[in-house]
Amino acid sequence: MAKYDAFDAALQVGTQQIETAVVVITTVTVGNSNWILTASGMTGSAITTVVALAGGETASQVAAKAAIAMNLDANITALFSVVADGPNVVITRKVAVANDATLNLAYADDTSGGLTDDASSNNTQAGVAPTEIAAVTNISGPGLSMDTEDVTTHDSTAAFEEVVGTILRSGEVSLDIVYDPAGGTHDASTGLVYRMNAKLRSYFNLVFADSGSTNWQFYGYVTGFEPDSPVDGALTASVTIKLDGQPTLE
Repeated sequence: MAKYDAFDAALQVGTQQIETAVVVITTVTVGNSNWILTASGMTGSAITTVVALAGGETASQVAAKAAIAMNLDANITALFSVVADGPNVVITRKVAVANDATLNLAYADDTSGGLTDDASSNNTQAGVAPTEIAAVTNISGPGLSMDTEDVTTHDSTAAFEEVVGTILRSGEVSLDIVYDPAGGTHDASTGLVYRMNAKLRSYFNLVFADSGSTNWQFYGYVTGFEPDSPVDGALTASVTIKLDGQPTLE
């Protein structure tokens, strides 16, 4: 069995890019509308999705139909999740990468009528490529666990308890850092403090120091940041990250 030194493990942090198209209408008439998604690295870019409209839809209903149609294209869903949020069609990159200035969702009437054609969507959240959090001294977690529920019955064999697995808990990650208040991955402008204050859902990649550089990828929120400044020691901070959703364990 191989054994590995923990030294050189790293936790990277990044931000998913989010683009939003806001649907504006007058009175929608029956026909087809065109939704054109442009993105760097997407096969087939720019992709035109034809969305059939029955007439009389609200802006929210048009957005919902557009999201459903775009999610049928494998080239789009390979890179993005597409959801409708009221009159908004929200495009979110599945993995944090550097901001793509070309990312855009345009829409226009074709044989339909009533859409207020819009060639430019809104860059709701800029993408940030994963960057190693600086000056980490300890990494603990995520504390993965599984809840169980007792299903023991009167006819259970030998009267031993029986359980079934229920919710998988993702737990938290705890960090100790040598705190640099002006450091780009620590500060209140772009770093961990900023991500907590902004309630920003962030992408994290925990890279272990084994020969294969095993990595655990997950999304989460910085939920705690506690500086420690002893008179006879270094300026440090303890950081807590709460996972959101299923981690990818590779």
